[in-house]
Amino acid sequence: MGASFAGKKAMTATSGPGLSLKSEMMGLATIAELPLVIVDVQRGGPSTGLPTKTEQSDLFAAAFSAHGDVIRPVLAPTSVADTFRITIEAFNIAEYYQTPVIVLSDQEIASRKETLDPIDTSQFKIIERLRPSGADLVDYKRFKQTENHISPISHPGMLGGTYLASGIEHVESGAPTNSGNVHQRMNDKRTKKFDPLKDRKDLFEVTGNPDAPIAMVAWGSVAGVCREALAMAQAEGLNVKLLVPYLLYPVAENVYNDFFASVQKGLVIEQTHLAQTFKLLRMHLDLPKGVTSLARSGANPFLPGEIVAALHRLLSELQRSHEGNLQPQE
Repeated sequence: MGASFAGKKAMTATSGPGLSLKSEMMGLATIAELPLVIVDVQRGGPSTGLPTKTEQSDLFAAAFSAHGDVIRPVLAPTSVADTFRITIEAFNIAEYYQTPVIVLSDQEIASRKETLDPIDTSQFKIIERLRPSGADLVDYKRFKQTENHISPISHPGMLGGTYLASGIEHVESGAPTNSGNVHQRMNDKRTKKFDPLKDRKDLFEVTGNPDAPIAMVAWGSVAGVCREALAMAQAEGLNVKLLVPYLLYPVAENVYNDFFASVQKGLVIEQTHLAQTFKLLRMHLDLPKGVTSLARSGANPFLPGEIVAALHRLLSELQRSHEGNLQPQE
């Protein structure tokens, strides 16, 4: 946080227990609107749990581990190659929206090797934080209410850019306040600024027939297994599609609603005992009735063949329901 406050891009890396320890500082970075990136390489939990096995059970901790009303972007790579791109995206989002961003990797991705083609770094756009202009510094308001809810951020030593960055609620200048009206406006500022992020369709990958009635949703290392399962299912004649979200939170309602528009049966596939992704989606979406959870604890990997078998069962259920609808009604 100190490096970010000083005007520099900042990142730290940890696993689940370290993320728990950082929760208070993540809340401070949110209210102070300081850009930073936290990489969480997930392993089996809670506590020390399974330190050498992969799991996807830190999603709730990443999205919700701060008191108060907070939105904190959460991204997830699906491979070693993805990690390079997603980390750049995390910094861009952090700097543009002036927020902590969490990258949820996992042990399966972090400890393996992949052979990649050389990465063309010229294809990546680098976004810097919004700095105050000369006019902004005449009467500098660090938390100024703007049309897009993003305010110019100074750094120590910038003439006219001195402000207080603390964990207490504040007025536009940064001075402390106990006003309920100001708190309401600042909560609006800190949450509504993320609305455009939820419309970033490029942070989602959809493969398969867009109008398929059967669907899968998977992220992180599990997405790779589901990509293989999709290819196997299509080779066996199944009409199925797959959604891989690289942005896990905030939930992009429009993207998911478009994806689920044709879906009658589906699976949210994840390595978490409590089906955290499935429950997160249900918080924000009216999922089709036929979409269910396929979840299990870490250290119990999915196999492409078992996912294909589950898809065949969904197809059989769908066919039986259609046959039932065709029966004469008394």
